[in-house]
Amino acid sequence: MKTAAIFLRKKRLVNALFAVYLLLVLRLTVFRPDFWPLHLLQGSVGAEPWSYYPAYIQQGRWNALLRDFLWNYPGNIVGFLPLGGWMVWRDCRCPLWKAAVVGLALSVAIEASQYVFSVGITSVSDLMTNTLGAWLGGWMMKESQWDARRRAE
Repeated sequence: MKTAAIFLRKKRLVNALFAVYLLLVLRLTVFRPDFWPLHLLQGSVGAEPWSYYPAYIQQGRWNALLRDFLWNYPGNIVGFLPLGGWMVWRDCRCPLWKAAVVGLALSVAIEASQYVFSVGITSVSDLMTNTLGAWLGGWMMKESQWDARRRAE
């Protein structure tokens, strides 16, 4: 009985931390300081990063290239790791494709909101990297669960 109570407290804590994570993601992506609901449908679909990277290289703008590359790709992947990890933690039988689909759905919602409310830049590369991040988060959680089961045996 005591073990069940500890598990429920742990589960509530992890779910609460996940809710904080979701709020933080929405704050960073949609509800930015320039968010204003009256700017409807004035957003822009941005050029994909790989389209302007050659110009950065030709101009020798290595700092801008590095900063932009690190923000766009690894930043988006790392930002969605908790989503996939939480889904697999919640249900260890959750297939990785499901974590990826939920990551894609959340990413589409964020990108659409950015476009509708004119905050940020909507791009396909964000969809790809966010989906990959959710999948990787689920995979990492599955691996850690498998490793924990193997050690317990």
